[in-house]
Amino acid sequence: MTDQKQDQPAVQPDQPKTIVAGAAVPQAVTGEYARPSFDDNLSGAVLLGRYQILNPLGVGGMGTVYLCEHTTILKKFALKVLSPELSQRPDHVDRFLREARASSMISHPNVVEITDFGQTPSGAPFFVMEYLEGEDLSEIIEREESLKWGRVRPIMLQICAALQAAHDQGIVHRDMKPGNVLVLEKAGKKDFVKVLDFGIAKVTSQEVKDKTLTQSGTVIGTPEYMSPEQGWGNPVDHRGDIYAVGVILYELLTGRVPFTGQSLMEILNRHMYEVPDVDVPEIPPEAGKIILKAMQKDRELRFQSMNEMVEALAAVGTGRATVEVVDEEIQAPWGQVTARFSATATPKKSRAPLLLGIGAVLLAGVAVAVAITGGQKETTQPTPPPPKTIYVPTTPAKAPETEPAPAPKPVVIAPNAERVRFFVKTPGVDAQILDARDGGIYGMTNDPEGIEVEKSDQEIKLKLRADGYKELELTIVPSGDKTFEKTLEKARKSSSGGGGKKVKKAKPDPEPQTTPPPDTKKPEPTTKKKPETKKTGPGTDLIDPFG
Repeated sequence: MTDQKQDQPAVQPDQPKTIVAGAAVPQAVTGEYARPSFDDNLSGAVLLGRYQILNPLGVGGMGTVYLCEHTTILKKFALKVLSPELSQRPDHVDRFLREARASSMISHPNVVEITDFGQTPSGAPFFVMEYLEGEDLSEIIEREESLKWGRVRPIMLQICAALQAAHDQGIVHRDMKPGNVLVLEKAGKKDFVKVLDFGIAKVTSQEVKDKTLTQSGTVIGTPEYMSPEQGWGNPVDHRGDIYAVGVILYELLTGRVPFTGQSLMEILNRHMYEVPDVDVPEIPPEAGKIILKAMQKDRELRFQSMNEMVEALAAVGTGRATVEVVDEEIQAPWGQVTARFSATATPKKSRAPLLLGIGAVLLAGVAVAVAITGGQKETTQPTPPPPKTIYVPTTPAKAPETEPAPAPKPVVIAPNAERVRFFVKTPGVDAQILDARDGGIYGMTNDPEGIEVEKSDQEIKLKLRADGYKELELTIVPSGDKTFEKTLEKARKSSSGGGGKKVKKAKPDPEPQTTPPPDTKKPEPTTKKKPETKKTGPGTDLIDPFG
């Protein structure tokens, strides 16, 4: 994993690399390792009575990976230990255990194998996994910049197969990126893939839901590979992995990610409202359609399984490729620009709406807490220019009479405050859950993760708000976890077609009376225009990849 690459001993340029679950270290190590201040002295120790610790292989923010040997069968393994400091934090222990649990549930040759688990004498959790030598895809991209389709295709087929196996077990990876794909040589086959690091995977079949990594309004992952729904902090399913794999395919072919930015907000904004530019020489047209299909903003329009994507990848060059990319009308939340998701044309660049979008990324009240599970690599190369934006202004129209309502700010709960969880259901419509006192947003109704509220014996008032529906106020006592079901009543539309109250039509001034000549016909009555109404409220089979 990329977070294991930090603070490692220097690797001489002429030394071959060894990757152990993603940590690059010298294959032949000489001299003493610098021991991190937070780690146990485990060299020479025997854990669980059978794993002899030989030496460290890599150190990262989460802890240390050691090379160990089974004392009975004399087979080498990699042993990953959580640092003692993080072992005191339940959220990091949960994430660490999730990686062990999720990986051990998946039996597939392209997924790293977890074989054992235990605790060090000091109580730090560890797990044992297969010992692998190779390099991750991010290092290959950095060295070779871009790969030819003939090499990319078998790599992608293996990644898809590994993730399909995970999805079959109800496991969503949620942090797919080149750094979590290990490439090695196995049984004489080059470019054999192992998918790693299920540290923030979501086991959707679990009865007990995690309350730190899956809570409503939390964004987890690496921004350059996040799906639009991930950026919004909405619940993520297996189609979020499909979106990320589309990004990886783009990067393997071009040597760059489709969307970059100067900040987290800009990157997430571009994932939500821009279309990747696949009209470049490095991307074969059929592969470009696969990228666009995988990266559709609406997940209902993407490939609905990794098996579907495997079929599309296998069909490239056969004359039977039938990937259908659906045009999407993507309306920006401020209602002034529209982005069109199209496989045939990409409009010219327009940066102004992007600047507006940065401030509206968290429109639904997303409390962004990004856990980037691997440090991004430093580079001396200049930052590439951003891909084309696809914001297209609508037909010029009169400026709105009122400014659009600002996005509600998320309710902030003190870190040490005791919390309870509410599950609010509103059949047929998703509504914002707002604090009636200051308009702060807790989250959305119908979210299977619910919302968190500070525990109290005092009443608080909440408002449920959705476009086209009457606002509903609730008075609740947040003394424990609770479930509510409310029906929202549709708002009655005004005859003027506006979203606010009816405006009474003003009477015209009387016209002076004149007597027409006797043989002159009276003029035909003209239809008088209604005065404009001021609007109020919110706007509107298996395939051998080596064959």
